[in-house]
Amino acid sequence: MIEHTHILRDMQQDMLEAKHLQTRDNKTNLVIRIIAGALGFTYVTFNEDDTVAVAYKSHLYSNAEKRFAPTEKILTAVQMAVIKERPLAQGKRIIVVSPVPALEAVTKASVPNAKALHPRWIQWATSLTATDVDYVFDPRLQTQEFLQYEQEYPAPLHILPLDSSTTIIYTDGSAQPAVGTKHQYSAACAAVCGVLEDGVFHPHNTYTQTLGDCTAQLAELKALLLALEHTEAGSQTLIVCDSYYCVQSYNGYLNHWKLNGFRDSKGNTIKHKMLWGRVADLKEKLPCVHVVHTLGHQRVGIHVAGNTLADEAAKASVATASVAAVTRSRTRLDNEILIPVKASAAGKTLPKGYPTNYIYHISAQNVAYTTIPGVGDRVIPNEDQRLELITAAH
Repeated sequence: MIEHTHILRDMQQDMLEAKHLQTRDNKTNLVIRIIAGALGFTYVTFNEDDTVAVAYKSHLYSNAEKRFAPTEKILTAVQMAVIKERPLAQGKRIIVVSPVPALEAVTKASVPNAKALHPRWIQWATSLTATDVDYVFDPRLQTQEFLQYEQEYPAPLHILPLDSSTTIIYTDGSAQPAVGTKHQYSAACAAVCGVLEDGVFHPHNTYTQTLGDCTAQLAELKALLLALEHTEAGSQTLIVCDSYYCVQSYNGYLNHWKLNGFRDSKGNTIKHKMLWGRVADLKEKLPCVHVVHTLGHQRVGIHVAGNTLADEAAKASVATASVAAVTRSRTRLDNEILIPVKASAAGKTLPKGYPTNYIYHISAQNVAYTTIPGVGDRVIPNEDQRLELITAAH
């Protein structure tokens, strides 16, 4: 035991006296160089404008962090290094050198195949906006894992040289509770095509499709497929979608899904296999198409107008489908509706509020409707259905 203690003491002394290390100069800024690998990372601290290191430190990733994308692993390293070495900076600025270009501008949407949860991204965003830290890109720090990953999962293109020759398609899907039901939805999708001129979106065509009972996620995927189906081969096209699921799957997972027979890492068949298979085929045929993400329901931004038009078109299709659903469903009629129907059939005075020149009927499907002169038949929804119809329409 005593012998081991002496050996440890001698090793510590040798490290302190090593010529490849030097003391911290508190008159200069602190430089931190990040080198991240698959299982862990190392960072080296320097005095600014000096090539002799002040310290080396290493860290192994947790099991969860090992599954992160390379950019997320580097963000993990940067956050830990800045927190641990801020006292060493002694009030001077910290310069972080990393293999990620424009690290301070990285967002979850810009990282293909991102794995980290939202709370971790909030921590990183806070760290990246620190006022005493600057970020510098050095491609020499990019490891083989990082380069291979960037090749397999190219970052989605957010800004194209948009001009009048670039077609832009905004997509959106909408799913609302179906009228008169508690466990079904009425859904639709939309794709709005046009161009940007001087920052203003000019729509040319709007395509919609009613989907019946399905989820909002499926409606978003159907909207993406609708856009691809209306894209001309060889034309430079930007598809803008407000669904993370669709954008990240298209740019990150899709190629691997196709190679693996549309099965995930556990061997299970992915959701919506047939639709993603169709999307994969179109992606291969349309190499000039770029799919990017935008936040929905925003007030400011270059994609706000187009995204709003797609949202409105999808919701309008849902409202149309909801009204049609009323005509197909057998409902128990309200007494309020039965009164004018019976009065109309007997030739009696109609209740207050019902136009006297309208004729009121009950169809074979037990749906009440009115015949309006010069207009035609219109369905009269039950009282408990009207609020949902009004909400969907607006």
